[in-house]
Amino acid sequence: MSNKLLLSVVITSALISGQALAHDKNFQTTSCDMELDGHIQYYQGELTVTMDNGSVMSIDAQHNMTVNGEAVSLNREQKKWVGEYYDNIDMAIPMTLNIASEGLEIANVAVTEVFTELLGGDQMGDDFRELFDSLDAKLNTSFYDEAGNIRVDSTKFDEPGWFDESWEQEFETQIESLISESIGRILIAVGTQMLWEGGDMSEFEEKMERWGEDLEYRLESQAAALEEKGDALCKVLKQADYAEGKMQASIAGLEELNLLDIDGHAEMMM
Repeated sequence: MSNKLLLSVVITSALISGQALAHDKNFQTTSCDMELDGHIQYYQGELTVTMDNGSVMSIDAQHNMTVNGEAVSLNREQKKWVGEYYDNIDMAIPMTLNIASEGLEIANVAVTEVFTELLGGDQMGDDFRELFDSLDAKLNTSFYDEAGNIRVDSTKFDEPGWFDESWEQEFETQIESLISESIGRILIAVGTQMLWEGGDMSEFEEKMERWGEDLEYRLESQAAALEEKGDALCKVLKQADYAEGKMQASIAGLEELNLLDIDGHAEMMM
């Protein structure tokens, strides 16, 4: 069986592991290469950072700061950096969640369209829909309260990082499992569609190639838009990292503050 004939199968895993989720991997490993040192909590406008030495810094929506519960008096320059730090993290959190949600939607389109084309109303399509519904629900319950307010607590993450990546790993694992379990049905469906074409291998290949190219084109445009959002997020995080360095150097009690560690932040011009 030729590679073109299997395009409808291969494109699923390729888009999921490559294009559809590329934004997330790119801005964490290439564009930003960010690590999280310490813990962050964010809820209803209150930003709290626990440093490695156990000290706790909090900043509210009015940019008032406390360290270990004690109010910190800031001069004009310090207020500027505290404001920059808070505002950029305040922007970055919903941007990150939006990117994650849109990435799931792109992957949803890739998977459901591929297997609808191959298997029609097969049970496998229902399995994938259930998977996406469960992942969307997990994203919502992990980062939003019942009223829809964003709530982030990195102490609950399974791994260190800007946001927990366990749900993405779960997604990829379940996709691979579903495909492995259904490979027999996939091959039968491919053979059936070939029979519909009168056994003409070349005609069937051309049909699947045209369909695959159309799907890839539509997903690439969405992935490109998502990549732009990833680049914008990276810029915001670098600005926050730069402001963090200024705060650490100028405000007493923040010597151990290094929540964000992003390569290239020294190049930022504020």
